[in-house]
This record gives sequence, structure tokens and C-alpha cells, in this order.
Amino acid sequence: MEELICYFNGQYIKESEVRIGIWDMGLWQGGIYEVARTYNHVPLLLQKHIDRLFRSLRPVYIDLGLSPEEVYNVGLEVIKRNEKNLAPEDDFLLIYRVTRGAMPRYPAPPLSPTILINCAHLSNQYEQLVKYYQEGVHLIVVSTRQIPLQCLDPKIKHLNRMCNDLADLEAKRIDPQAEALMLDINGFAAECPRKGFFMVKEGRLLTSKPANRLGSITQEVIIELAKELKIEFAEEDLSPYDLYNADEIFLAGTSFVIYPVAKFNGRVLEKPIPGETTKRLFSAFNEKVRCDVARRAISYV
Repeated sequence: MEELICYFNGQYIKESEVRIGIWDMGLWQGGIYEVARTYNHVPLLLQKHIDRLFRSLRPVYIDLGLSPEEVYNVGLEVIKRNEKNLAPEDDFLLIYRVTRGAMPRYPAPPLSPTILINCAHLSNQYEQLVKYYQEGVHLIVVSTRQIPLQCLDPKIKHLNRMCNDLADLEAKRIDPQAEALMLDINGFAAECPRKGFFMVKEGRLLTSKPANRLGSITQEVIIELAKELKIEFAEEDLSPYDLYNADEIFLAGTSFVIYPVAKFNGRVLEKPIPGETTKRLFSAFNEKVRCDVARRAISYV
């Protein structure tokens, strides 16, 4: 398999040719990122990801010097240049990373932002995805809290989210297969590291309030589908008590779409997984993107 091609600061080059300077602000203060994916080799929700990328760039004062349309087209070109390396059952993750740029000397303001757009094979995750599709995940409430809105708006999708890494490590010290659920400073459920969550109670689909979470693109689509399916939906302050008493819980994210939760804080959910509402929403999502996401991974494995 040939080395994948990426876009780096105006050029299409091999991944091994990318050089991030030692004075790049990404090594000092992080940056902004976005992750999209293809479905049957087509990036169907890419525009939503590009829109969120620019929504994250504005509050941190980074001007790419490119329009959203230009960034969208660069992403398509990166996929096109790598299509020959994509197996029929595989798909690509499309990863955007932006930093404030490299300082010409220390200390000095960067002259222009650093922009990197690259692909990654989704099939590298298929074995883990299949396990979670079939067995569900263990969701654990961790002590690491979500950064409060008063300090940094969680809707900015930035690279320096150390709290996410600490939350994930904390959960995996308890159970290597677990996913973490972070609470806000008031003790209400916020989100999972790099994933959204939903719970279902008596037919109602619930998630945390927008002020407490980034909100994944997949999560946004699921909310839209719930409305189309006439499933009652609400954003509420949800405590661990509410999740203990949920009929269904599931996680949502770009690479996997939906993971059913089989255990919450060590307690096995009483009803079979995935639950009926989870299955309805996953099926509707598959119809929307014209791809049976879970079956694609299962057949590949």
C-alpha cells in the first residue's frame, strides 16, 4: 500500500514529508481540529464539519486565509488523491488540524497559520468497533470535570483538551474497555471525551444541555433524526442518578456513529442492548448516509 498524501500549508505531499517546526504554536498552545469521515467512500457530512471548524476558528482569532468552500474542496482533493489506497469495505477519516503557525524566532508572533489535512484508514479501528457494536461499552463517571463555560467554551473544538485525556485514562484504569463520562462543575453529566452521549427514559431521548458539551456532528444528526421519527427529545441537566435509571444509554461519534452502553458504573443495564430507540436511530442514520455502518465493519473483520 502506498503512503498516503496530505495537504500541508498549500502543498499536497506524502505524510513522511510533513515537517512541523519546533517553534510552531501547536507545540505551545495547541490549536483547532476537526474529524470527518466517508461513508461508502463519500464524505456526506463534510460541510457540517467544515462549518464547525470555522465556528471554532473565529473565537480564537485564527484566520486561515482560505474560505470554507476552499477548505471543503481541499478535503475532497485529499480524499481523491488517496482513493486508490482504499479497500472497498474500508472508509477514510479526514482530519483537519490548524495551529496559529510557526514563530520566525522566539519570541515573535507567527506569520501565518499551520494547516494540515490528512486521511486515516477507518479499518484500523474496525476490530474495536465491532466489539463495542456487539457487546456494548462500559460507561464510567470519572472525577475529571468538563472545563466550565466560564473558563473556555466547550463548543470550541481545540487540541489542548488535557482534561479529556485524563478522563479517559481514569476510566481505563478501572476497566481497560471503559469509556469515561465527564460531569460539569455542578455535578451534571456533560459529555464523554470526544464523544456525545444520549439516554432514553420512557421513550424520551435525552442529552445534556448545549452549554456543557462540544456536541458531535453525529449527535446533531441524531437529534434531527429523532425529530423526524417523532421521538420526544430534550436537553436537560442529567445526574448520574438519571443514568442509573435509564432504559437505554448510547454514545455518538464520527468514527463509529453509535455505541450502545451495556454497563453504567459497573451496573449492567437491565434491558437488552441495543435498545429499541437506539436501533431505530441507528437504522435511520444508516439510511441517511446510505451505508450500514456497523455491518460494514463487521463484514470486514
